[in-house]
Amino acid sequence: MAEEETRSEEQVGDATPQSMVGAPIQSVSFGPVGADVGEPGDKKNLDLLLDVSIPVSVEVGGTQMPVGDILQLVPGSVVALDKKAEEPVDLRVNGKLIARGEVVMVDDTYGLRITQIVDAAGRIESLRN
Repeated sequence: MAEEETRSEEQVGDATPQSMVGAPIQSVSFGPVGADVGEPGDKKNLDLLLDVSIPVSVEVGGTQMPVGDILQLVPGSVVALDKKAEEPVDLRVNGKLIARGEVVMVDDTYGLRITQIVDAAGRIESLRN
């Protein structure tokens, strides 16, 4: 019996409490997975996310500048961007390109009129740039 206990301790390892050495092992059976969960894409699953906030931003353009030029910026400085005024701007959700559109005025604030929803291939291409 002492030889069996020694083998059990070696198999279990040093991190296992002594009370578990030689304990009977039982298999566990679980109920059906997803019994009360809807099918993938089910509206009930989507409803869980409807009040989750994620960052949405409109990217008008961009540029690259040396740090020395950035440090020289003062109020009134103009930074040229890489997009022309007539080009569509990018709508990004959580940093990923989702759509493009044009800037509009809504009352006294800016808005975005969406002109194009980017398809999956376009989103993948935007990640490469």
